[in-house]
Amino acid sequence: MKNLSSTQLDRYYCSIFLKEIGIEGQKKLFNSKVLVVGVGGLGSHVLPILVSSGVGTIGILDNDKVSFNNLPRQTLYGDSDVNKFKVTVASKKMKKLNKDVNIISHRLYLNKRNAKRIFKDYDIVIDCTDNFDTKFVINDACVSLKIPFVSAGVSDYRGQVLTCIPNKSHDFKSLFDTLPPHLEKDPGVYPVAVSIIGNLATNEAVKYLLGIGELLTDTLLVVDTLHNHYQKILIK
Repeated sequence: MKNLSSTQLDRYYCSIFLKEIGIEGQKKLFNSKVLVVGVGGLGSHVLPILVSSGVGTIGILDNDKVSFNNLPRQTLYGDSDVNKFKVTVASKKMKKLNKDVNIISHRLYLNKRNAKRIFKDYDIVIDCTDNFDTKFVINDACVSLKIPFVSAGVSDYRGQVLTCIPNKSHDFKSLFDTLPPHLEKDPGVYPVAVSIIGNLATNEAVKYLLGIGELLTDTLLVVDTLHNHYQKILIK
């Protein structure tokens, strides 16, 4: 495990000061590898926190370009980024945010053929995708490789977060044993809900890496931002 330099000790002082984290916890983060699948709305909020927290290696997987009508919830991008690949823009911005962090770009469509090859090099995966087909691919690859993952999703004012540790807790397919029918058109999305769910998903991943607190294993956290309603649903 790599040690922290004097500059890094100074940079992460506020986190190190917390008794649950300390120097050893910060070293754990620095030596950890996290893969973020999808750098749209949720990924825009997940990535900066991971990078600022000092997670040593962060993979970014996406193959879409920035769209003008997605800017309100995809806060990582601006007008000048429209029509550019999200992975390219996000990687450049994250490298500027923290030079300590190693950013790995995966500009591709995730599928059953390439998922396990990419996932095997990471300690945990954060699912920030917006469709069930990809979520099922992530679920199956992580369960097969026994890699923990956090699944997050948002629709209108509501969102949900679930953490899965293979062989220890239920996975995403415990909620959906078959793919739900596709919607004819995408529902609206409240930008603030995306921010809240993105932060909650990042919190789950960081807690897992540090080995602290309670995780949302066997528990689906459902958040209704319009009515400030948080509900935990136990999965049996």
